[in-house]
Amino acid sequence: MDEALKILIVYHSETGNTKAFAEGISGKLTAIGNAVNSVQLKTKSSVKKAPVRQDQDIDFVNLPDPHDYDVILFGGPVWAFGPSPVIVEAIRKMDKLSGKICLPFVTMAFFLETMGGNAALRYMSRILADKGAKVLPGAICKHMLHKLDNEIEKNAAKIATAISL
Repeated sequence: MDEALKILIVYHSETGNTKAFAEGISGKLTAIGNAVNSVQLKTKSSVKKAPVRQDQDIDFVNLPDPHDYDVILFGGPVWAFGPSPVIVEAIRKMDKLSGKICLPFVTMAFFLETMGGNAALRYMSRILADKGAKVLPGAICKHMLHKLDNEIEKNAAKIATAISL
């Protein structure tokens, strides 16, 4: 893609790791000429740190409208070996994803992607595909036994390349 894209990054961050990843992605995408808007999700009430399968009533203060964007990235931490229920609920509640290019990303403490990261990406990708999105392969930043800055740099570059193709 040679022309600048309008990109929305929607993410949930509890400890700051996913926020740092979202900022790294934004920096990479902006540096190659794209217009990027990042939104850290805020909920109306506190959310229980529980598996995504456990029902919770999650409402947002700032769920963005994806209508004007070419590409939308969704990110969050891995909780209980799956995606954060906050980012999953945001995807579920967001309209106008049909035909949009979307990409999930997650952060996780464990050093093996098979300890929740892969499952989180599959879960998020499935929900996005069910909403009619064109889902690109996601990315995982691990921070146990890895230097988070290096993981962010490597994975942000991977995402920028995937979106640019």
